Formats: sequence, C-alpha cells, structure tokens
Amino acid sequence: PVESYARNYSNFDISLAPIKNHIFNRMKSQLKVIEAGFYKKAIIASNIGPYTIDLKHALDKGQFTDGNALLVDEHKNHSDWSKFIKKLVDNPNMITDLGERLYETVKDKYNLNNVTHERASFYKSLIK
Repeated sequence: PVESYARNYSNFDISLAPIKNHIFNRMKSQLKVIEAGFYKKAIIASNIGPYTIDLKHALDKGQFTDGNALLVDEHKNHSDWSKFIKKLVDNPNMITDLGERLYETVKDKYNLNNVTHERASFYKSLIK
C-alpha cells in the first residue's frame, strides 16, 4: 500500500536498482536513488539514465573512493551485481558509509521544503 511503502526501507541494508538500458527507462526519474538516500541505504544501481544524475561510483580498481554508490555498467551485468553485493556484505562499514554519503547527496536537494520553495519561485517568475 502507498501509505506503508516507504517503511520497507527499514527491512534491508542495501538497495538494488537494476534497470534495462532502453528509451523508456532512460526517461525515468531517480526516485529509487532519492528514497535510498533519505533512508541512508547503500545502493547498487545500473549505470544508466536517471541513476547517473546523483550517483557517483565509489570504487576505483577495487578501492573505496569518495563516491556514494556502486554502479553496474551494462556490459558487466553478468558479474558486477554479485561482486558488488559480496563486497558490501564483506565490508559492513562500507554499507554505512555509502548510505551516509547518499543521504548527504539528496537531503537538501530533494527536501520537500526546498523543492516547494524553488517551484514557487519558478512559478512566480513566469507570471512577472
């Protein structure tokens, strides 16, 4: 149910957001990213379209970097999903760190008060 959907984020530590790379999915929003961020959940996502707006890959040659997510390139779909899940399960602090970093990325940008203020300002500018 829509009124309890978000509570499901308390039932897991890692959000998985795979989408196929086609025109419809490239036009979707980054809602899964925003939801995971507000709930401070680590996210592993497809490296396409809407997910690339706010996500920055957090691994470079296997080393943890300053990114806020783990991104799976389409040509690595067969291997990176399981590899990244294992990396996080074996490194629980990385789950926490990625969740905190993603929260910092989305908390102000998508805060309802901030978004509402920006929209109101935009609409007012249209009628001037």
